[in-house]
Amino acid sequence: MNHRTEIPPEISRTEVGLVVVTVRHTGDATGEWATTASLHRGEESWPDGLLSWTLFIATDGQALMAYEQWTGDAALDVALASAPPYVPGIPGTEQSAPVRYRLHRSHAIAVEKTPVGCVVTPVFDVDGPERQRHFVDEILALAQQAPPVPGAIAAHFHTSTDGTRVVNYAEWVDEQSHVDAITADDPRGVRRRATGEIPGTRPCGYRRWHPHTALAATGGGDGR
Repeated sequence: MNHRTEIPPEISRTEVGLVVVTVRHTGDATGEWATTASLHRGEESWPDGLLSWTLFIATDGQALMAYEQWTGDAALDVALASAPPYVPGIPGTEQSAPVRYRLHRSHAIAVEKTPVGCVVTPVFDVDGPERQRHFVDEILALAQQAPPVPGAIAAHFHTSTDGTRVVNYAEWVDEQSHVDAITADDPRGVRRRATGEIPGTRPCGYRRWHPHTALAATGGGDGR
């Protein structure tokens, strides 16, 4: 079973062994898709091992993102093979094979616990697992050398299990803080270095999101 929560997921919770991220472009019907998907997901059978499912709406109103936390690959595999099978992602939208990620490293920026008002997801195409690790290490080294960015809360780097992608689930106080950050001066070239100068990686853009629905497993965290 599941219950609704009022907050985005806790990204660094220790029992999470697998993350599934699904993005769908829904255009002007995004709000309707979000409501329908949330109702469906909240009413359907909740598989063992699914810890949380959170639906986000893009701040431009053109896309949806589902962020799922699982105990591990085995739990997802069982859910996919069940009858009827669990379909990861956003109910009612086009189905595809789930893209599996691991949380690789996190970087806390805000000193005090701060409510998350906006999530930003820069995506990078990467040439293999070694390049994934190198890229994240380089980015975090740059971030630790730079002064804290106003409004930034934390960055959580996810690596796809197939070695082809890195997604930064970046938490911000609000959308305007991120807008201000990317339009501010970059005297040390941190943004330039992070978005185009690390070999074996290519930026694929980003979106800003607001949480729409958050569901979490009821009970001891095993999805039962």
